[in-house]
Amino acid sequence: MKKYICVVMSVLVLMGCEAAVGDKCTTSNDCPLGTVCDTDSPGGYCLASGCESDEECPEDAVCVFFTDAISYCLLKCKNGKDCRSGYACRSDIPDTHSFCYIAPDYVYGRDEGTKIGYEVPDGE
Repeated sequence: MKKYICVVMSVLVLMGCEAAVGDKCTTSNDCPLGTVCDTDSPGGYCLASGCESDEECPEDAVCVFFTDAISYCLLKCKNGKDCRSGYACRSDIPDTHSFCYIAPDYVYGRDEGTKIGYEVPDGE
């Protein structure tokens, strides 16, 4: 019986350790199947690219179009508490659910202290 309980507990622990969209990563091997590690984001960010709709993203993610040709599945959020440090719950792209992305005031140390955010180009 003791051995059975240990096996069940081990399985439950492993199930709780699965990576998800929005998680930290250093390589794509740290991310769920079908996603990649964006190593340009602070601490890495597991995401999927090329989505057409929310239905193509994992359950806790939303499809965000940065331009007509560039889209990613990013972690869905309701408020900043849903996002990890260095990220904010963004709602500044029209017709998109709120999503966790680099906080507008987050500073990348390696980029000479410049602020990182994103801009949607005009006319795209």
